[in-house]
Amino acid sequence: MSGGMRTVRLIAGRELSTRVKSKGYVIMTLALVVLIGGISVLFKLVGGDDPSKIGVLDGALSQPIAATAQSLGEKIETVTVGSQAEGEKKVRDEDLDALVLSGPVRVVVKKDLGDGLRNTLTVMVRQDALNAELARAGADPAAVGRAVASTSVGVTSLEGADDLKDQRVVLAMVAAFLLYGVLFSAGMMVAQGVVEEKSSRIVEILLSAVRPWQLMVGKVAGIGAVGFIQMLAATTAGVVAALATGVLDIPGGELVGTGLWGLVWFVVGFAMFALLFAATGALVSRQEDLGGVIMPVYMLLLIPYMLSFSLIPADPDGTAAKILSLVPFFAPVLMPVRSAMGAPVWWQFAGLGLTLVTIAALVWLAGRMYENSVLRMGSRIKLTDALRSAK
Repeated sequence: MSGGMRTVRLIAGRELSTRVKSKGYVIMTLALVVLIGGISVLFKLVGGDDPSKIGVLDGALSQPIAATAQSLGEKIETVTVGSQAEGEKKVRDEDLDALVLSGPVRVVVKKDLGDGLRNTLTVMVRQDALNAELARAGADPAAVGRAVASTSVGVTSLEGADDLKDQRVVLAMVAAFLLYGVLFSAGMMVAQGVVEEKSSRIVEILLSAVRPWQLMVGKVAGIGAVGFIQMLAATTAGVVAALATGVLDIPGGELVGTGLWGLVWFVVGFAMFALLFAATGALVSRQEDLGGVIMPVYMLLLIPYMLSFSLIPADPDGTAAKILSLVPFFAPVLMPVRSAMGAPVWWQFAGLGLTLVTIAALVWLAGRMYENSVLRMGSRIKLTDALRSAK
């Protein structure tokens, strides 16, 4: 290992060991793990898989209610109760969602009737009324019902329906949130660390022993490792929780693949954004001035995050999604989201190649800005001065 890279490794190791031992970092990492892992548990608990439970006095109502609910895609379970008083008590105690009384059909609820139950019972009583009218007119209600039931609209799907689309959208949103959150927080660590060393003049001591590019790259690598640990812990928690609870019907291989691609894109995205955070952070000498200089970098991260909630779920493999996800500053967020939505994997490699080229250019650009700015104290340094060759 060359002397320069050994120095970078030492600086990175110092950043890593210092930050992972802080109480704030440990608390934030644990909170992120609980949040991401808890999403699957929460969906499992409130996923709405439990059927609505209704009581009936007349057991003859159970079959038509069940048949109507099945035709509407509703989950309803009927329970025969001994008396109206017993049924009303169970409704008050929330053991039943509703009590159905016959002749004519009436419903007793604690507060209000849910839409699913309302639709089911409404369709049932209307069907009973229609059958009565058909019988009165001399027609056979059963024959009419069979004729109506056998009539349907033929559908030809050109690409095939994705029954898991809603679940993929949820997975994509979680991936976008995690990437955006960790990229931004780790990037801010880099910018704040640069300003802190500059304002305290520690950087002057450090640069007497190491070169500017070594200090910058070492800081970025060390904090990148800190962020990667957070990302790895949260991703692992999310994938394991989803597989353990079975809350998603998405194949386990796809879940693991989405998680792995998220980690790859975090590493690439952090390298790109952290270089910019370090370079722009060197332009100021006070933490109070940091927000203004990093705003353009923040917007480069915020815009793709917003697009991941609006553009990508609507059409993950559309022209706009393809083009924007190839843009280097958008790719680290949009590519994993498209992967979670089932977009072709080969697009990942195209976007990855362009992003790596951009990182190579940023190493030179950010290095020049950092070197020309980090030792200059006082007011905010102009971008043109930071980019000018050192004399």
